[in-house]
Amino acid sequence: MRGRICLAAASFLLLAALIGTWTALYWAESLFTESHLVGYSCCVTEEDLPALGTLERTASDFFRTFPGKHLPPLVFVSASVALFAMRMAKAQTKRGLPLLFVTLNLLYLVADFWLVGISWSLSDRLSGPQAIPYTGYYRTGYGIALHVALWLVYFFASLRANTDRLLCAGPAPTGG
Repeated sequence: MRGRICLAAASFLLLAALIGTWTALYWAESLFTESHLVGYSCCVTEEDLPALGTLERTASDFFRTFPGKHLPPLVFVSASVALFAMRMAKAQTKRGLPLLFVTLNLLYLVADFWLVGISWSLSDRLSGPQAIPYTGYYRTGYGIALHVALWLVYFFASLRANTDRLLCAGPAPTGG
């Protein structure tokens, strides 16, 4: 009986950690959207912005307001939850999947913050110091490219990572 209670408590804590990391992913993706996909903040004058109707201004305006500012975080977190659900439905041994996704989510968060710093350094080095409040896509393009690459690595790892290695266990026994 005590073993079942401990197992239930551990499962609950792992599920809470998984939901917590998905919440942190949503927050990190919202921060990325605000810093890289919206080219300006609230205090930019009209002269500093690209002309209305240009692709850069239209994209910036889209990601500045609803639904655009929620689109990248919703797509990313929803895809992560869907991959988790798909793997749970197909997995023969489900015990390591929540821990695997918590680990992948935490690794993603660390890599994301590291790559944001690298992309801003690249931008400053290649484009020079920022002279106006408007941060165009020519400055954030490096970060966007690195971020898309990080998404691809995350989704590939989510599909391919092996829970047996994470748990230091051998392959699941087969009947016979």
